[in-house]
Amino acid sequence: MRVLMVLALGLSLFAAAPATAQDTARDGDAAHRLALAEQYLELTQGANLRKTVEAYFEEAFAKLDAPAEERAWLTENMAAVFETAMDATFADLTDDVAEIYTAEELEAMIAFFDTPMGRSITVKSFDFGVRLQAVMMPHLAAAFAQLGEKYCARFECGATEGAQTGKPVD
Repeated sequence: MRVLMVLALGLSLFAAAPATAQDTARDGDAAHRLALAEQYLELTQGANLRKTVEAYFEEAFAKLDAPAEERAWLTENMAAVFETAMDATFADLTDDVAEIYTAEELEAMIAFFDTPMGRSITVKSFDFGVRLQAVMMPHLAAAFAQLGEKYCARFECGATEGAQTGKPVD
């Protein structure tokens, strides 16, 4: 019986070795993909995008009826706040990027976005995103207003209740 237990223990240790090697390889792949994800995000969201963001705010605030000093302050500070938010967002998303894309996909994207055309597309994608948001916002506002009306027609709304009783609704 003791021989069978020793044999079973030996077999389980022998079987565990390949699994451990696979886990180590998987961990190595995960670390590699994480490094690639960081590189990809830096290429697509890094220094070039920061310059574009600053230029965007500079252009946006140039239209304000405000003194030049105030416009410059707004540009500098909005760009800094946006950069801080971007850095935190992309730090939070690095694991997701590494999980979503394979190492081969990340390597291909890095190879592309590290070219002049890839950098140009990155800058233009930000500009497109800003335009997309500006065009989408009125449509979303109208859609949410309609949704709110439908909701209130179907269910009792707190604002309606407050209007009926004359008391504010929390």
